[in-house]
Amino acid sequence: MTPDPRPDDDFLQAVQPHRDALRLHCYRMLGSTHDSEDVMQEVLVRAWRARESLESVAAVRPWLYRIATNACLDELKGRRHRPMPMDVVPAATDPRAPPAPPSPEATWLEPCPDAWMAGASRDPGAAYELKESVALAFVAALQCLSAQQRAVLLLRDVLGMPAEETAEALGMSVPAAKSALHRARTALRERVGGADGDQAIVVDLTSDAGGEALRRYLHAWQTLDLAELVTLLHDDVVASMPPSPTWFRGRAAVVAFAEARPFVILRSRPYAVAPASANGQPAIVFHVDGRLHALHVLRFKQGCVAELHHFGDPASLAAFAIR
Repeated sequence: MTPDPRPDDDFLQAVQPHRDALRLHCYRMLGSTHDSEDVMQEVLVRAWRARESLESVAAVRPWLYRIATNACLDELKGRRHRPMPMDVVPAATDPRAPPAPPSPEATWLEPCPDAWMAGASRDPGAAYELKESVALAFVAALQCLSAQQRAVLLLRDVLGMPAEETAEALGMSVPAAKSALHRARTALRERVGGADGDQAIVVDLTSDAGGEALRRYLHAWQTLDLAELVTLLHDDVVASMPPSPTWFRGRAAVVAFAEARPFVILRSRPYAVAPASANGQPAIVFHVDGRLHALHVLRFKQGCVAELHHFGDPASLAAFAIR
């Protein structure tokens, strides 16, 4: 006779299907992949210690998100938020000058590997598709909200929780939760646009790049073809390079920087470029001297690169586990 599963087994079986989605939730809250991994371990510890409070397996989802959200809020206390450079400093004016060095006073948003979405799914009550909810511009906008506003917006609009469950998860009244959601939507709308009124923001963060546009962009870097790169950049392209705060706007500035800096460096060293994906967006990775060197996360508009974010910080690349 097969013995009944132990209570510990029941708990683990109830939690396991939600782990990937919880990790994404922590990423949206914290803007960091390595911080999200650390906090997820704390979430599992807290859930284990509080397992007797789980009334039924049917209630496990809101119960877990309450624990995860509060763990993230605790992590955010006294910490700087993680914006993108464009949110806090003006564009650089000299594209041929070396990028500004990283500042110990600034921490930037980190990219998220698409593999993190594999075990997650969109809730039927959510306002955003899964890829929209991890798009770099959306997560960057979240980092500019207060921690409480961020939590309310994620629970309501990304996870589709009712107002009552959201208020209970955050230990606040329903009117207070609704007020926080209104302020969060207003602040988000000011940053990324969207529908008017007190409704979930309808954000167009999709990338319209077909395979051919991405293939050409990849080939331009593989062959260091500056002329080809020029044809692929949008007039108003934005390019950033965390952990440096330096960023540029406009095709001329981005091309001048590429010609003066990365093209020169890559011509003198063995390198390889390959396609990748991050934050639900097209991307390419650079290996230099046989080591993972950088990740470009791209957004295409009208067949051209409208956003180019060059991540070179090892902490930002660790979650991709690209060898």
